[in-house]
Amino acid sequence: MTAHLPPVAVIGMHRSGTSCLAGCLEDLGLSLGAVNTAAPHNRKGNRENERLWPVHDGVLTRVGCAWDRPPTVPIEWTPAERDGLRAVLADYRDLPHPWGFKDPRATVLLDGWFEVVPDLRLIASIRHPLAVAGSLQARNGYDLDQSFAIWTAYNQAVLRWVEAPDSPVTAVIDYDAPDYVERVRAAAAGLGLDATAPMPFRDAELTHQHAQEPAPAPVAALWARLTDAAR
Repeated sequence: MTAHLPPVAVIGMHRSGTSCLAGCLEDLGLSLGAVNTAAPHNRKGNRENERLWPVHDGVLTRVGCAWDRPPTVPIEWTPAERDGLRAVLADYRDLPHPWGFKDPRATVLLDGWFEVVPDLRLIASIRHPLAVAGSLQARNGYDLDQSFAIWTAYNQAVLRWVEAPDSPVTAVIDYDAPDYVERVRAAAAGLGLDATAPMPFRDAELTHQHAQEPAPAPVAALWARLTDAAR
């Protein structure tokens, strides 16, 4: 990889295929550094740098939020919070380029990221709201209303960046698309990765929730906008 390729953030709602997308991009040459490679609800790991968790959780806590009570407006980071992020990013300094990261919480906190990493590129993973709700019910015991509220906040944040002038979003990938592999490879080529490399991370056996029916009324319009963005 060439040294000038800018970094990449995998964004999207929790339980929406962000781990799979990050793992697939890592297969194709995205440098993720030290990440989680095994977890109770992600057999291959969530591909997250655990040092980023307290940075993001600290910002969320300061504004009275949490990963499952996400902010619905842009959040301005404090100088100390930006310095905390810079300290973690020192770990990425010697990685081959492009380097990247994945933590769904960053999706609702990207304003601070762009202050620290202005050339950051985004690639988003989306997933049917009923499949996400089923996963959250299985993992966290959340009901439909709570799951849809969380799903909505994260995906409104995704669309904010998709629809921004000079959008930094390079692709939106539907986790359940039948041509998922082809879509990821096309997106990887646009990021300067090796789109022809083996991509073993994708594993259908890891998908436990499926949704065939239309999105329910409270989330139907947002889901339609997301699927339009993924075309």
